[in-house]
Amino acid sequence: MPRRVLRPLAALAGLALLAGLTGCSAGAGKPVEDYAGEPKGVQAPASSAGGASWAAWLDDGAQFAIVLYGSSSCPPKVQNATASSGTRITATLAPAPGGICTRDYVPHTTVFTTPDRISKTAEVTVDLAGSTLTLPARQG
Repeated sequence: MPRRVLRPLAALAGLALLAGLTGCSAGAGKPVEDYAGEPKGVQAPASSAGGASWAAWLDDGAQFAIVLYGSSSCPPKVQNATASSGTRITATLAPAPGGICTRDYVPHTTVFTTPDRISKTAEVTVDLAGSTLTLPARQG
């Protein structure tokens, strides 16, 4: 092919690659933190009594946490969470680890950066594995 055709094609290919990488940049939707226990400084809602999953805002709404209950040796974890609208987040469970798990029932927290398009002043629904969790509307 002539050089004058190859250069535009190479530039176009480079732009396509850049656009593809931008869509996946900085671990969009991936957890920023994952740890045993409940989020520090956050009071569990009354609805979590008995080990029900729940969600909470952290860092003035810059982050949110999803708290799941299960075995301490094979804790349930959230693999990703993405905004599906301004008031809805869709989250996906991580695959269950293999092996033998203890029969205790403890909380495990996964923290995410709040997507830009999520409203922090409206109630936000988190869809996770056929259940719905709620992030309450924040004041101010």
